[in-house]
Order: sequence, then structure tokens, then C-alpha cells
Amino acid sequence: MTRNQLHRLVLDNGLRVLMAPDPAGASIGIAVHCGVGFRTEPKGHTGLAHLFEHLVFQGGRRAAPEGYLPQVQRVGGFGDARTRQDVTVYYAAAPAPALEMLLALEADRIRSPCISARTLRTQTAVIDEEIRLMVRNRPYGTFPWVLPRTLHSRAENTRDGYGETADLATFDIPLCERFFADHYGPGNIVLTLTGAFAPGTAERLVRRHFGTLPARPSVVAPDAHEPLPREERRLTVADPHAGSPAVAVGYRMPDPVAERADYLAHLVLAALLGQGRQALLRRGPTAAAEVSSLSVGCGLFGLPLDTAGPDLLTLFAVHEHEHGAEDVLAALDGTLEALARDDIDAGLLRATTARWAAGALRELGDPGTRAQLLGLRETLFGEAELTHALPELVRTGVTGEQVGRAAARLRAAHRTVVRFIPGEAAPRGAAREKAA
Repeated sequence: MTRNQLHRLVLDNGLRVLMAPDPAGASIGIAVHCGVGFRTEPKGHTGLAHLFEHLVFQGGRRAAPEGYLPQVQRVGGFGDARTRQDVTVYYAAAPAPALEMLLALEADRIRSPCISARTLRTQTAVIDEEIRLMVRNRPYGTFPWVLPRTLHSRAENTRDGYGETADLATFDIPLCERFFADHYGPGNIVLTLTGAFAPGTAERLVRRHFGTLPARPSVVAPDAHEPLPREERRLTVADPHAGSPAVAVGYRMPDPVAERADYLAHLVLAALLGQGRQALLRRGPTAAAEVSSLSVGCGLFGLPLDTAGPDLLTLFAVHEHEHGAEDVLAALDGTLEALARDDIDAGLLRATTARWAAGALRELGDPGTRAQLLGLRETLFGEAELTHALPELVRTGVTGEQVGRAAARLRAAHRTVVRFIPGEAAPRGAAREKAA
């Protein structure tokens, strides 16, 4: 079996297993994707998926009192977890001999996570501190959360991953137990293994540790699709920690399944606009705004194809000029119009897609990252193979004509614009939202 070949199996309890062995490697990666994220949270319980990630990450009952992470680190490995719109993932990488230990630890915390009043209080306090450091007291901390909140209409699409402090304070053990029962059943989980292991041995160990997990139904995630906005939406955020004004722009990405070719063209368009030294918006169009920082990317977290629901192409620019926001928008609109109207330079397109593909291929060299990406696309789309195919799809499959159509699609009527201004008060007559 070569490095890019995948082996799948489904256990009797519904748990899906994806194996991608690498005979030449010396380490392994493991990822456990659960099909629940902050879009799936019950109404009035924002932040519950993220809190549960923290609780489960501590380890299962067999791992107590030491917990999960110290055991992984002791054998030379590392582990972490994250919550996204539609998935929560627990992942680790370690030397190849640690395979069974990692499988046992993962199965233990999925079977019986250590949830107590003490751990609930501790992890709620940890998340509250994260909100304080990463959102409330950080310059431009509400970016990118404010963009979907302004652009989208459905409640599921406007939540941020941290949650609201007021909601977090109300969570109790019975609520967490219901959430676990509703969303952490084996049928809602994809286990991914990558790296130096024999498929037959790995399958035997997976069945030993995960095969006895009791099957149970899972709550179906809501359909979060919604129509495009019909007019531009604007908001001004007063940010007491910002040293300079900034502007953020969000456009709806095409559907990653029904409009796959258009989606890939938007990836290339974002790279052309703001990624790399030759990016079009770095060549001079934004000079009038005195831009000191510029980023353009696809995906709320900058990772393509990491959600099955509505997602954003975003631009964020810090500027010094008083009217810099309008200058940035004018430069953006002018560049998009030119891309939609004129042929794209073939050399620039080749260089941009090659750079994008090279970055995607480098990510796959790490077993832990590879396990995360394969499991993510398998969970969301049933297409783990897309992870291996994506670099070449972008490098050779996206044409200048497709990018031009993508540029034409990014109309002002379908976007949201958020201005960040230093200080406590927004200008008179402007919409205002305090940094949350």
C-alpha cells in the first residue's frame, strides 16, 4: 500500500476508521473527528461544543489522575484539540511504537470522559480566560467572529467558537452528559491513523479498543444553508486596544460540494489578491490607505474545505490614513473588476497556484497534520482523498477564466464590511458594536 492509498472500515457500532499507512515513516498520527461543532450547539448554549472539547481533552477515567497529555508527552509525542463550525477534533502524533497506547487513550476518553463539577469549573474558567486574552483584550480581537455575525442571518452561522460568558456560567453536569450522549456516539466519529503502521495490526488494535464502544443514535446537525444577502452590510466596531484603524471584508464562499470548481477558483483568487509578495493588492492599489498589514484568505480559520456550511472569503487590512477603509475598498473593487474583465497574466497564475500547492503539500509531510486533514474531509464530505488531490487540483485545474468568474461574483451587494476604529466610541451616526 503506497502513502496515498487509504484503507477504510466501519465497526459494528458505526465508528468509521480511515487508515493511511506510510511504510517509510517512523512516527504515527491519530485524529478523532466528532461531527459536532459550534453550529450544532443547542439554542442558548453557545460555547458548549468548545467547553466539551476542553473536558474530553483531559482524558478518560482510566487516564486519571495523570490525564491524557502527560502520558502522550512521556513517550515523545504531543496532542491537542480544536472546535470548528461542524467538527471537533482530538489529534496527536508520536513515535510508531506508541500506536496502541494512543488508541487506548483515545477510546478511553470517548467512552467515559472525566466530567466532574471540579473539571467543569476549571475548564469554564480556562475558556473565560481565553475569551479575555484572545477577544476582549486583544487588538481587533472580534475579527473574524464579527464577519459571519454581520453577513449571515441564521443563528447557527453567526456563533463564535468561544461562546458567551453568560452561557458558560449556566452549564452543569446533566447538560454535559446529554451533550455527550447526543453527539459523541461511535456513529458520529471518524478515527484516522497515518504513518508507520501495518494496516492489519492497526485494524486489530482499533477493534480491540473501539469495537466495544456502545452504539447509540446521534443528533443530526442542522442544515445551515441560507441565501446570499441582497445588499452590502456595514458595521463599525469601537476597539479600545487597536493602535490603528482597520477594515475587514467578508464574502460568501461557493458551496464546497455543489460548486466545487468555483470554490477552488476562490482559493486561487484569494491567493492572487493578498498572498505572497507578488499579490495584486500589495503592488500599490492600497498605497493610498497607508496599509501596514494585509491578509486575504478562505475559510473562517484560514483553512479551506473545513466546513460543509456557509463559509467566508475574508480580507483584513490595518491602515493609517483617516479614510483608509474606503481606499482599501476602492482598491479591492477595482482589482476585482479588472480580474473579471481582463485576461489574467498566465505567468502570475502559474506562480500563484504553484506556491499554493507547495504549501499544501508541505502540510502533508507531518503525520499529525495529515491525520487531521484526511479525517476532516472524510467527516465533512466522505472524501478523504480530496486532501491528497487538492494541491494538484489547484495547481493545474483552475483556469484564468474561472478566477475571472470568481472575481465577478464578489459583488459589493453580497458582502459585509466591518470598520475597526481605536477608542471607546464610534463616530456619530455609525453603527456600533463594542469589542466583545
